[in-house]
Amino acid sequence: MTAGNGDRPIVIDGLFCTDEPALIWDDGERDRWAARAAALDHGREQPDWPLAVTSANRLSDLSPAQISWLIAKGPDGPARALIADPPMLRHRQRVDLGRVALARFELDAMPFALSEAGENADRLGLLVLPLRAPDAATLVAGWLRHLGSARLWARLWLARHPEAAARALIPAAAGRLGRARHNAGDALRFLTAAGHGTMLRKTAEGYGQGALTVVTDLLGLGAADVTPDGPLPANEQLSLVPPMGRKAKAPQWLRPDRLPEVRGAGGGAVPEDVVAAVAGALTRSRLADPPEPPPGDPEAPGGLPLAVESSAATQPLVAALDPEAERLLAACDRESLAEFGRTLLDEWLTDGMPASEAWVLVAQAHVGDDTTMERLGPLVRSWPAKSRYARAIDGFAVLATVGSDVSLRHLLAIEANMSGGSTNDRALDYLTQAAARRGLSVTQLADRLTITHGLDTGVRVDYGTRAFPVVVDEHLTAHVTGPDGRMLARPPKPGVRDTHPGAYQWFLQFKKDLRVTAAAQIARLEREMHAHRLRPARDLTGVLLPHPILGPIARRLLWGCYDGSNRLVRALRVAEDGSLADVHDTTVTVDGDTPLGIVHPAELGDELTAWAQIIADYEILQPFPQVNRPAVALTAEQRAATSLDGFGPVPQDEVEALVRGRWWSGNGYETPENVHTQLRRALPGGLTLLVELHPGVPTSTYLHPAVEQRVTEIWVDVSDSDHWQRERHTPLGVADPAALSELLVELHALRA
Repeated sequence: MTAGNGDRPIVIDGLFCTDEPALIWDDGERDRWAARAAALDHGREQPDWPLAVTSANRLSDLSPAQISWLIAKGPDGPARALIADPPMLRHRQRVDLGRVALARFELDAMPFALSEAGENADRLGLLVLPLRAPDAATLVAGWLRHLGSARLWARLWLARHPEAAARALIPAAAGRLGRARHNAGDALRFLTAAGHGTMLRKTAEGYGQGALTVVTDLLGLGAADVTPDGPLPANEQLSLVPPMGRKAKAPQWLRPDRLPEVRGAGGGAVPEDVVAAVAGALTRSRLADPPEPPPGDPEAPGGLPLAVESSAATQPLVAALDPEAERLLAACDRESLAEFGRTLLDEWLTDGMPASEAWVLVAQAHVGDDTTMERLGPLVRSWPAKSRYARAIDGFAVLATVGSDVSLRHLLAIEANMSGGSTNDRALDYLTQAAARRGLSVTQLADRLTITHGLDTGVRVDYGTRAFPVVVDEHLTAHVTGPDGRMLARPPKPGVRDTHPGAYQWFLQFKKDLRVTAAAQIARLEREMHAHRLRPARDLTGVLLPHPILGPIARRLLWGCYDGSNRLVRALRVAEDGSLADVHDTTVTVDGDTPLGIVHPAELGDELTAWAQIIADYEILQPFPQVNRPAVALTAEQRAATSLDGFGPVPQDEVEALVRGRWWSGNGYETPENVHTQLRRALPGGLTLLVELHPGVPTSTYLHPAVEQRVTEIWVDVSDSDHWQRERHTPLGVADPAALSELLVELHALRA
């Protein structure tokens, strides 16, 4: 045992939990989990499967279909051998496979369940719920800080096995400093908040006086072993978990004599000791506790658990500073304080962005101004490409917490230019929160933050002795008006009498900046067409049309009223007088709350031809292809069907090009592992588009000659499925018609 010295914590070595693992089932739980075997779909069974699994050295070579069959109903011996020492399995339907394995093989399946839960805690963490084992306690203790469903699985496990958790985690809570000790402390605090203080004291006593001292100090247990009013409600429990402590050794640039000067709010320099106190206060900057309640449901309707990945959960903003820190900052001049924060940021960046000092980044939410946000935005945007994902997410939180027009413009640009994935999901969530604080959606926020380049108040090229008004045509090309009233592509060159000749170059740069902004907004509105991002109808007439940049774009697009299911009710265009007209050129009045969006041609059905003619008759040059966009509109019969016929032949290199893009490839039925026979892409609404290939594309084309491919079938499935069932259940008509059309156009282009 290492005694405490001042603030140094007590460390006790040599404590171990000797509990034997066990499975503790709730009433009917094992039967429910075993019944999930009926949901496992491994396709058509092959006669050689029983023979294949009788050889132990071949277990790691099993196909995904064989693994599913073996765990659900294959021979007992090979199945136990597989899950007792799980290799890197290429299996599917992982939630149900894990539940069936535990129900069928119980403790023999524990390594398999722990391995699965550790790999994806949010989606597979529920597999540990019946496991009463020290390894399970260690695993779930690290989940209380997760944002997604892992946090719920941890709480459910701790509530089910409190005594076992205490015996397993007290040795780690008293052990050497590190993540294991912090995680164990989190879990024990949770148990204390849940009313298990007395049990924790008794359990600690069993490990000796030293352990009892550590636990008493850690949890603040005294004569009253539980909270005065009993267990805390779930939404207050996590606040008992403090942030992990920082390393004691500060970097050289944080020494008091190296800190930059700060001015006081009333003028004059702040004393060095106060500057050091300000820096110390900023070191306590952190993200807020995870929002409540944790998402998830282990027994959701339909059998599959309702699980939310951490990236899809609500993300925490930057936590407010404590009152003492707020008092220190209030006594400083804000401009000087922002410069102080930027200097610390520069030092941290120069030092290689050490994670132990990442508080510098988070602190910009407390001290940064718009100049700081202009500096921070491009940095945050660059970090994901440099694998600095954690720092990028901290940066998102700072930009969203500050919530100024400048910071949110940067966050909008970051989200718009990301290629997707979990980091993009977090950026979008932060944008959603920031917009909601203004009472807006992300779409509405983007509309209102689109810069005007001064065109709303009037812009002139001013030479001093003469000036030329700037005008913008419907295609957002800037011109100037000459002395005779004619529109000129650029102003006359400055003369010797002009006192501001630099205005000529300013105009050339203005044209470039306007072109960049227009292109960005056209691309945004095109993305909105694909994603069905809607806005209330009042925003079209009240925000977009009056805007000097958005207005000319919006007037040349076809808009639509949508119902609560994002289905088009009717399409409309903006008439010359700003009113709305339907396909019969009749003026239409739309309620201001009606959801309005940009129509995709696949939604227009029989009206597409008529609308294309109207656009042509009025000589409207659309900002991006809309009514003349290539589209695939399904017939009523095809919408009711569960699959579409394929086509071919297709060059193999065209298929490979899809996989190098945004399509995912996978193995189909009963095919060698080195052949991909399935392509897939996500659709809105929790759906996936599947494309079946024959004979399939080799995973490695080395020494494999290219062969002609055929698309044998196109179908839609729910995203939670593993897409290898032989029967199709989802009608194509439930898919978003715009998104489905874009993918079908891409697929049919293969045969061109």
